[in-house]
Amino acid sequence: MSEEFSIGIDLGTTYSCLAYIDDNNEPVVERNYEHEDTTPSVILFNDVGEKLVGSSAKDMFLMYSSDRFVLDIKRKMGTDYSVDIDGIRYTPPTLSGLILRKLLKDFEENHGLDEGSVKSAVITVPAYFGLEEREATVNAGKIAGLEEVTLLNEPTAAAICFGFGNNQDGPKKVLVYDLGGGTFDVTILQIDGKSFTAIATDGQRLMGGKDWDAALKSIIISKIAEMSGLSEGEIEADSDIMDALVLDSEDLKKRLSTSESTRGTMTIGGRKVTYTVTREEFEDATKHLIDSTADTVAEVLDSKNLTVGDIDAFLLVGGSSRMPQVKATIANRFPGANIKIYDPDQSIAKGAAVYCKSRDVLSDVKADIKQQMDAGQPGPVNETEMASRVDEVAMATDDAIVVHNVLSKSLGVKASDGNGNEYISNIVFRDVTLPIVENRTYYPYVDGQLSVDVEIFENGARNNEDGMRVEMADASLVGSFPMKLPEDVTKNTPINIRFTVNDDGMVFAYVECKDQHAEYNLKTKTSMTDEEIRKFRGLVEHGLI
Repeated sequence: MSEEFSIGIDLGTTYSCLAYIDDNNEPVVERNYEHEDTTPSVILFNDVGEKLVGSSAKDMFLMYSSDRFVLDIKRKMGTDYSVDIDGIRYTPPTLSGLILRKLLKDFEENHGLDEGSVKSAVITVPAYFGLEEREATVNAGKIAGLEEVTLLNEPTAAAICFGFGNNQDGPKKVLVYDLGGGTFDVTILQIDGKSFTAIATDGQRLMGGKDWDAALKSIIISKIAEMSGLSEGEIEADSDIMDALVLDSEDLKKRLSTSESTRGTMTIGGRKVTYTVTREEFEDATKHLIDSTADTVAEVLDSKNLTVGDIDAFLLVGGSSRMPQVKATIANRFPGANIKIYDPDQSIAKGAAVYCKSRDVLSDVKADIKQQMDAGQPGPVNETEMASRVDEVAMATDDAIVVHNVLSKSLGVKASDGNGNEYISNIVFRDVTLPIVENRTYYPYVDGQLSVDVEIFENGARNNEDGMRVEMADASLVGSFPMKLPEDVTKNTPINIRFTVNDDGMVFAYVECKDQHAEYNLKTKTSMTDEEIRKFRGLVEHGLI
């Protein structure tokens, strides 16, 4: 039965990993069909209609045209990106669903389960992911066959793995530096026994090992051009060379993590060209990248007025954190930092499995508390009050932990000053501990206004005077909903908007005007309907996409 397993999945840009809690109550990484701990997040649509995921796809990268492959799809989560392959339109959730299905299918086969038996899992996401990216990830999980998908921030998952079974050290603050294949996060957490609470977070959407690969690719192209007599433009125009460099740059990057120099070869016009790349060359070419990550660390510390002395450990996680320049840069930029390179490839999936176990243990408790609260108050359940009551139970329950993330982006609604000047009025702010419930009162533009369009925007403002109002150009629309108003409203009739953000970072809005009220589960611009999800889920299950 699938309920016997608590499963955590690190859905990565370049590699993905599944872990579960074993019979000894320990988080263990599940090896895939190819007997690998991690699965390349690569999809091949071959010429006989098969969809191959993982090493079987990556190993044939030079045997098919690059337009038959999908790579780095995580970077496109929450966007309107789509690709048409063999007459079928694929979106980031459907493509990520194929990767997740591969992980789940291998797990089911390894444990003698019927295909589709696993119905629940925790999937990790970058801490900076906003509403659209999170919703897309949930949809990917459902397309893969899951019925219950819980999201957990990747740095929080790594911290859980770091703190799991290590509760005798007393309270500590940990900074998690998570440099993955395509994403980058920094999160500071307070760990106190079984309690893991995020304090602050930030990150960069397009920053990761793939950017180091691109820099290394440029170095190689320059060397090949010099040795072959071709121009760099001619080399870049050769699709065979560029496809080969996709794999070569990743391999050479890994070698340069353990060697001061490495060699590579490329056949050009029938001639074998051998080139050498040194670690010094590589680090010089990527200095701006690593410095940018250190800047983010400094900004996160400054946002809470913390110093290096306040942090008990700097945890370096994510496969790209193995590069020597990462530890060297952090040590140089933050003297005295207690730096630990902690299980870069597996800690996030393992931490997610631990969290999944806790979620499973507390599921009945949450249901009982919610039922009690529903019976005792009108309107939606207060998420913060419920979380407080669940936390009390969790602290006294074996196999349960208390986890609270922070909101990665501020959320507000479009408003007007009455003179036609529109702006974003923020209601909840980044780095606030989740879950959170906040209210704000607004008023109709005119007497007798029939309805309002509540448009919700994300932005990077902080909770200060400047952050209360944000320019439209500095925010991004993530969703909207209409609400009819009572017929007798005036410009002085209050419209109360309540935002509830749960621990997954998902937003619910409750709007009240006089005796009229409505509750909305926000749908973003790239939302999928339940019917669309069921359709793609069926196609995945039957191998039709």
